[in-house]
Amino acid sequence: MHHVATNATRGLLAVAGLSLLFAAPSVARTTPAAKKVDIAFAAVAGDTPVACGTAITGLGTTGQAAQLKDLRFYVSDVTLTRADGRSVPLKLEKNSTFRLTRGKSAVTLIDLENGTGACAEDGTKATNAHLRGTVPAGKYTGVRWTVGVPSTLNHTDLAAAPAPLNLTAMGWSWQVGRKFLKIETADPTFMVHVGSTGCTGNPAKAGDMKCTSSNRAGVRFKKFDLARQRVAVDVKALLAGTDLGGGMSMRAMDMGGMDMGAACMSGPGEMNCGPVFGALGLAWNDTSGGGSASPSKQTVFRTITR
Repeated sequence: MHHVATNATRGLLAVAGLSLLFAAPSVARTTPAAKKVDIAFAAVAGDTPVACGTAITGLGTTGQAAQLKDLRFYVSDVTLTRADGRSVPLKLEKNSTFRLTRGKSAVTLIDLENGTGACAEDGTKATNAHLRGTVPAGKYTGVRWTVGVPSTLNHTDLAAAPAPLNLTAMGWSWQVGRKFLKIETADPTFMVHVGSTGCTGNPAKAGDMKCTSSNRAGVRFKKFDLARQRVAVDVKALLAGTDLGGGMSMRAMDMGGMDMGAACMSGPGEMNCGPVFGALGLAWNDTSGGGSASPSKQTVFRTITR
């Protein structure tokens, strides 16, 4: 009996050893901890902070004073650059009022108006100045993104869409999509609405919509310190080449045909869009269907210290 017990014991020890042997590799494949990313945005006019209810001076070619009426834009296709040059996509935090991920498409709404002063007309009290998500642990030295909504999410029913794509103020019914960037002033009124134009097709069919002008602006910072820097959105730079007083401006009309003021509505041939698109690094009058964005030429977004 002693001999039998010894053999059984040896068998159990052998099985245990094999289990440990095959279990070891799983420890080596442990996923690295995720690195949290929080990129903050701030509205400015040159070096001066901008807020609803506060006058902004020195705007446009005539140095016009005006009030901020709206400042919102969508951000998508965010990637961070590793120290070795590799690009890593940002995985957004869970869906919320300002974030949405659907399959491989993701978008964040940056909302820098607070629904007060001139912003009360179309604005909301809720704001969001942060782009938040995660990337694999490591050292990152740069960042890039697109100002716009991915085409797979853009041409969808506004009323049925989840947040943040369900905002009436950011909808563009005549283009069956969204305003990618909406920056407006009051007294005088000047509206910048950037979005895809020349769009045709059936929005009910995925991938059926085609647009002659994508108008998605690219932003890239080759050097960006996640811990020490944030991103300034410069209203003065956006409007630097524009006469807010009118001149040869395009006028926007409401549904009743009422004159709403000077504007750039992204349409080819709009005189006001030339300098605005230039500031965003976009090609004006481009109807090739491509993005035509030049991240290195845009002047609206820049890095500042936290």
